[in-house]
This record gives sequence, C-alpha cells and structure tokens, in this order.
Amino acid sequence: MIEARWAKLNPAPTRHIPVLIGGGGEKKTLRIVAKHADIWHSFSDPETLERKLGILAEHGSEVGRDVSQIEISTELRGRNHDQADELHALGTSLFTIGLSGPAYDLAPVRDWLAWRDAKNAG
Repeated sequence: MIEARWAKLNPAPTRHIPVLIGGGGEKKTLRIVAKHADIWHSFSDPETLERKLGILAEHGSEVGRDVSQIEISTELRGRNHDQADELHALGTSLFTIGLSGPAYDLAPVRDWLAWRDAKNAG
C-alpha cells in the first residue's frame, strides 16, 4: 500500500519518509495506524485518547507491531493546560497549534511554548 507506492518512486527516497495518519476510526483507521504510521494525529480528549490507545495496542498486537514506536500528536486548539497535561501523561509528545490571519494573535503561541518548555525542563 504505502510502501508499494514508495517502491515505485524514481529516484527512490534517500531517507525514511515518516508516515503521519490522522483520525480516530477504531476499526479501519487505527488498524492502518498500527501497521504503517510513524505518527498518529489524534483529535481526542484525554478520556477518549486513553480508550483509543488501548484499541491501537490491540491492532498492533494483531499486526505484530509495538505501537510504542508510534508518536502521538494532537492539536491544542480549544484545550487548556490541564487537558494538555493529561494528553502528555498518556503519551502525546507532538502538539500542534493552528493560527489564522490576517491578524495573528501570538499570545496563545507564547503561552503554549512556555508550557512546552516547562514540560521539557522537568
């Protein structure tokens, strides 16, 4: 599937191309994530993420993959620090933040960068 498409590239990739898959469908998407993804972008709240990580682990067992190799990603929009702390504690390590213009308010970005820096310092 994904690997077959890369095998046809000419010239071939010179390095590993990370596969990011977003979504939370429990039967199909998480099975594809377990088999192919380097990064899974979840849109889940902490309670849902915990449940979906269990489902992802089941799919990983079925396909023979250690899902701890998959980096967990999520969007920070609409979240507070407590929710982000919970997501981080569940294994989320890649956090994204969306901005829209033309008048960019960078205050939330500064706030989240301070949160990140505090997490990395501790």
